[in-house]
Amino acid sequence: MRPKKDRMTGLEKAMRIRNDIAISDSRRIVFRTETGKVSFLRLLSGTSQRFVRTFVLCFSAAVSLAFSGCGATSVKPDVGSITVTDINGVSQPAIKSLTVGGGTYLDVALANDKDLLGADWTVSCGSALPPGTPLPPGQTIDTSCGYFTPIHTASAPVPAYAQNADGIVTYYTAPAAPPKAGTVTLYASSSIDHSRFSALTLVVEGQPISVAIVASTPPPFNLPLSETMSLTGTLSNDYTVGGGSISWSLSCQSSDCGSLSATKTANGTAVTYTAPATVPTGNTVTVTATSVTDPTVSNSIIITIT
Repeated sequence: MRPKKDRMTGLEKAMRIRNDIAISDSRRIVFRTETGKVSFLRLLSGTSQRFVRTFVLCFSAAVSLAFSGCGATSVKPDVGSITVTDINGVSQPAIKSLTVGGGTYLDVALANDKDLLGADWTVSCGSALPPGTPLPPGQTIDTSCGYFTPIHTASAPVPAYAQNADGIVTYYTAPAAPPKAGTVTLYASSSIDHSRFSALTLVVEGQPISVAIVASTPPPFNLPLSETMSLTGTLSNDYTVGGGSISWSLSCQSSDCGSLSATKTANGTAVTYTAPATVPTGNTVTVTATSVTDPTVSNSIIITIT
């Protein structure tokens, strides 16, 4: 009598196939990372072979899909033009220049910013400190080209439901002195890809230079013959390194108008005027201080010689 064959249920067959796979070592199925393909070496049984072949085909398809997704060219973010706004993010007329220490509100709109990461703001100019240069005392950032507050914003425009433009509008403050070449370039770069950016170049203009003379005695200025008086020239808005300098001159209606201890001094440095030994015609001498940086700017005082 022929022995009865063991009949297995579908579940039992599946369990046996699973066990066949489980006992196979790592050499039986190999995933080749350099090609993204799966290959199999030696399988256990015909049933296992069919199962593993099905597994391999499905796994290979999944891996191929994943790798093709990673390698596919993704849509890059598009950074719009930098826009001048008010504090509420309302667009304002474009500008081409700022005065030193002045500022403006700005925003930028990004397209294809799928993760809503927004923009980073930076500025460059000819006066920027070289990398590694220590910052001036009391400073935490290099302000030679100006600075942004904040340095990161979300994409414009301001949503209708927002109560204000915080986090979408930034404020750029121009440097305290005109930079080298007189311009700064503002950048709004996609936070996820800094190669995608928009730029705006502005001229930074200085305030007009002015000269003041401070005397050692209050006006009106009267000085006896051969006596001395201390005069200090002060420049405002002279952005020359060191604060600029002043040239001094005398004028009167006689040949002897007195003398000065120096004809050129640094900003804020005193000079001594000595009255002439004889009273000049008209009894007065004019002392003039002139900006060396801008010779069209000067100031004068009149001293009565007694």
